Formats: sequence, structure tokens, C-alpha cells
Amino acid sequence: MSFGGTNLTTLSLDGRLAENLWLPDTFISNSKESFLHKVTVDNRLIQLYPNGTILYGIRITTKAECYMDLKKYPMDSQNCSLEFESYGYRTDDIIFHWKAGNSSVHGLDTLKLQQFIVGGYYAHDGLLRDHESGVYSRIKLSFILHRQAFYFIFQTYIPSILLVVLSWVSFWINPEAVPARVALGITTVLTMTTLMSGAQAQMPKISYIKAIDVYLVMCFLFTFFALVEYAAVNFVSSKMALKRKKQENKDVEKLECDCEECNTSQQGISLKRLSSTRCRLDRGTSFQNNLVASTSFNRSCSASTSFDRNCSAKTFQVDIDETSPLNGPRGDSNVTSPSNETKPSSSREILEAGDDYVTTSEENRPTRIQRCLSRGLSYRMPRLKDAIIIDQYARFGFPFTFAALNIVYFTYYSY
Repeated sequence: MSFGGTNLTTLSLDGRLAENLWLPDTFISNSKESFLHKVTVDNRLIQLYPNGTILYGIRITTKAECYMDLKKYPMDSQNCSLEFESYGYRTDDIIFHWKAGNSSVHGLDTLKLQQFIVGGYYAHDGLLRDHESGVYSRIKLSFILHRQAFYFIFQTYIPSILLVVLSWVSFWINPEAVPARVALGITTVLTMTTLMSGAQAQMPKISYIKAIDVYLVMCFLFTFFALVEYAAVNFVSSKMALKRKKQENKDVEKLECDCEECNTSQQGISLKRLSSTRCRLDRGTSFQNNLVASTSFNRSCSASTSFDRNCSAKTFQVDIDETSPLNGPRGDSNVTSPSNETKPSSSREILEAGDDYVTTSEENRPTRIQRCLSRGLSYRMPRLKDAIIIDQYARFGFPFTFAALNIVYFTYYSY
């Protein structure tokens, strides 16, 4: 095939002449699907050098297999390769090698892929593969592929983060707004489930857990626990409401002071019967109206008092009509809140200090009527403090935990 007597460095030949030449039976051993380009004719290149060397090229498109470790998907890097080998000629007949090592490969530096960036590459020489029919020569080109995660950040990570943050809005909604909080919690959980299903449909079907699976499950659990948190708040508030109702019934029973005879010899008062003493609290949501407790006595013996909005009174006084049966005709006995009115000489001022009573006359003990009224005056309305505290802790605990887990997640899977 050598030639001389010409200034030509190479002689280009028609590709159809390849049918009359001996060609190595090279194939790509890790190829899954390949085809030759034949538009408009077979894409072949044959160049003949003066010393008889032949350069033969052919255009092939192939899909090659690459064993990938997707544990860090979609922040992973993969090491793939193309392997060239002779199918029928053993090492006794043909040896493959790269002509110039890594310089024999061109175009990888400028190659652009949809999801990957090509990193370093290396050309391997002198490889052998042992088969039952003999030993065959093999060469390999390995290269690193770095996956671009921006697509997954905008399509999966950011929507997941926004759904988790949206589930936290329920922590600032009034616990009594049951439809609003339940609807928000269920909506975020279902939306997160839909997002997980859509992401899984685009991912390879493998048996082990990927990095994106860990993140989606983490976001799903946060939205789910946000819904469970309101269930806990609702349970605690309902339990406390039932406990408060029972306590109210007990307080009403205690305040129904039925006295057959309450004698105060020093004041000369004789009350034959205290028909009913009820100190009821108005539990309206506005608390704008003063709470009123009234006590009615038979035989024109009455007492009344006005509560402030905290259901307590600092002082009250008992005005006794000096014309009682022991000292005169019966009159009315009024229990009033502190006022600027001048107290009569027979008045007794009683100050409430927790469960203790201090009177202007230290030697006189409070009467049973006064004790009944004092219990009503010192009544405090229970609050749903425990239920509200759960929301308060959740407002800071959920974001802090989620931020910490994100830092750990991206730090671990990025390296």
C-alpha cells in the first residue's frame, strides 16, 4: 500500500474502498445500543500514507452502560468509561493501544450535556481480557461526570422548602380556628405527597435510598408533624376545657352556702336561712362587662358585689343595719365594692390577701357569709396556657430543627 514519487503527504480514498481492505473487528464492549451514520453515504474516512499506513475512521453513535452509585443523587459524580476490544482476534493477532495517550482524545473539554459536566478523563493502555477462547487486547477511556443539581433545586428542593414553611403558618393561627388549621395542615401534607410522587417518576428505579429521597421524606415528616402538633394542641385544650367545666361545677356547689342559722353575737344579727348564694362568672369572650355575683337572702337580707374584669376584689365592706331584730327592726345588709362613701361606725372592712382575711377588728373572725363571698371574689378563670405553650415552642423549634437538618444534609451530601 506504500507509494512514492509524489508530494502528497496523505492520499484520501473513497470510503467504499474499505470493503476491499482488511479491518480490525473492533467493538465497544460496554455498548448497549449503537448505529452507524449513513446520511447521505456511509460516514467513513480512509487516508493512505506514503509508507503504507492506513488511517481509518468511522462515525458511530452508541449508548454505553455505566455503573453508577446514586446514593448522593442528585449531587453525585460518576466515573464512566468506553471500552474498545477486538471481538475475534486474540493478542497473537492484534494489540490495541492509544497513539498519543490522553492527547488521542479530542472534544471532551467542550462537550455539553443536559445534566452533566465532564470532568477529567484518562486513556488506559495495555489492558487484557481473558475469555474461554483466549486473551484479547482492550483499551479504555474513563471520564468523570459531575451532575448539575440546579434543575433539581428549582424543581424539587425549593418547592419542598416552601411547603414546609407554609405548614408553619398554622402555629400563628388561633387554636380555636379548627377549620383553618386543619385545612392548612392537610393541604400541605397532600401537596407534599404529590411532589414526592412526581419526583420519584423522574428518578431511576433503584433499591437503595438516594439523597433526594432523604430530603423529601424529611420535608414530608415536617409537614406531617405540623399537623400532628395541632392535634396535640386541640387535645390539650379540649382536656383543659373539660377540666375547667368540672371545676366550675364544683365551685358553684361550694358557693351554694345553705346556712340554717348563722349567728354573730357581737353584731347582734340572726339570719334564719340563706336560701341560695351563687357566684357565677360571665365567661363572654370580650370580658368587657363586669362580672356580677349576687347573693339574696330571705326576709329582706341581701348582699351584692361587683367584680372587676380579673374576677377579684381588693376590698369589700358589710354594712349592717343597726335595726336588726336584736337591736331593732330588720333592715337590708349590702355588700359593696370599695367606694368613696363614708363607712358607718358599724361597718366592717375585710381585705382579701390570697386565702387570708384581715379585718379592722382583729379580734373578730369573718362570718360564713363573708367566707362564701370571698371564695367567689377570689375566683380566677383558668387559661389554656399549656395549649398555647405548645404553639410557642413549635414556632421556634420547627424552623430551628429544619435549618439544622438542612445544614447537615447539604454538608454531608456535597462532599
